[in-house]
Amino acid sequence: MIDKVLINGKVKNIKNSLADLSRLTSKKFEDLGIDELYSIRYQIITIVEALVSLCSHIALEVYNYEPSSYKDCVSYVGEREKIKCMGEVKALIGLRNLIIHRYWTINDEQVYNSVKENFKCVEEFVSRVERYG
Repeated sequence: MIDKVLINGKVKNIKNSLADLSRLTSKKFEDLGIDELYSIRYQIITIVEALVSLCSHIALEVYNYEPSSYKDCVSYVGEREKIKCMGEVKALIGLRNLIIHRYWTINDEQVYNSVKENFKCVEEFVSRVERYG
């Protein structure tokens, strides 16, 4: 059974993090302090964790499918929800993994540019699964 509270809570988390990312990236990269750069990283982690939680819940409760990984989860649900840009979300999961496990290889300027350009698919995904809430 779909947990509407979980769905609505995760959607709210994602939207809040997207708003924070938009605010942070409204500044020029050169004007960002280290705390703001780390905040961008944190918001990416928050978005991915909430997306995967949504995906897992929907995969299990709507499609009776148990995903084997984060990327499997978004691929499976994205296909069923007919979202064509899930490659961007899988790339975001990869970025989250880099931030979590290999922070010394992160190029913050690349992350900044990615945030400014590549979150349309996250927004599309959220708008599609929001109906379950």
